[in-house]
Amino acid sequence: MQSSIIRVIGVNEAGEAAKIEHLSHQHCLVLADKMEEENDRKCDGCMLPISNIFYYCSECPFFLHKTCAELPRFKQHWFHHSNATLNFDSFKWCNFCRRSCSGFFYEIGGYLEICIRCAKVADIIECERHQHFLFFDFKYREKCNGCGIWCRRGAFRCGKCRFALDFGCLTLPHSALHKIDEHKLKLTYHDDKEQSYCDICEQYRDPSFWYYSCSIYDTSAHPECVLGQFPFLKDGSIMPSYFYRNHHHHDLKFFRKVEGFPECSPCGKFCQEEILKCETPTCNYIVHCKYKCRWDN
Repeated sequence: MQSSIIRVIGVNEAGEAAKIEHLSHQHCLVLADKMEEENDRKCDGCMLPISNIFYYCSECPFFLHKTCAELPRFKQHWFHHSNATLNFDSFKWCNFCRRSCSGFFYEIGGYLEICIRCAKVADIIECERHQHFLFFDFKYREKCNGCGIWCRRGAFRCGKCRFALDFGCLTLPHSALHKIDEHKLKLTYHDDKEQSYCDICEQYRDPSFWYYSCSIYDTSAHPECVLGQFPFLKDGSIMPSYFYRNHHHHDLKFFRKVEGFPECSPCGKFCQEEILKCETPTCNYIVHCKYKCRWDN
């Protein structure tokens, strides 16, 4: 199965594929076991921070965890009886974690799209956040204990107590960087305080739901405040037309950082957050990624 995705060019003394060609990228990739410097580089397959052995491109900023590079092109997924096919589109909406994502996706049954973070989750899991095994219950329609959101497509449920998690919480990064703290913030599962607030938005934070924290500076924050609205999108990802309701006729690209505070074409306000930008040379169209600006015009 892998032969259609990877071509090995060279091996190291341990017999590992040290240099490869990968179907998702135009340049050769080289094996490495650590970054040369501390940064927040993400894997272009799963869009999670580089945390273990990985491949990198020496010609452009492209990285793949070794496990992501070695994913099979076709596989059986427990959620559906038909084959799942791996693809490398620039942008997809994951039907499982309900997030917009760049990176690799499996297409299941011709109609379900699942990001590889969700695709790696088994149907029965052992979770460090809970003392019992969790199994996926297709009929579960109650709230997730991690975020409090209603589970619309089932959830991972405990058979011994009233505890359940959705795909969105299960696939959150274990740690994340944010300018509010010089240390990495760790995903935390319970707060003993009666009243809790987010140090980023300064709004109330329910202490029973998951959050990110720093024990050194006593920082705590909502996951969405730490990660942002689009944590798994890569700069330059091309947005499909349904993402912005066809109100612009050219392709728009996603950018996380904005230079020069340009004006949003629909609302006229300055852009300080994520934007969609038209890459056509003769067009200066820019729009906030916020839902209102993308749809209400």
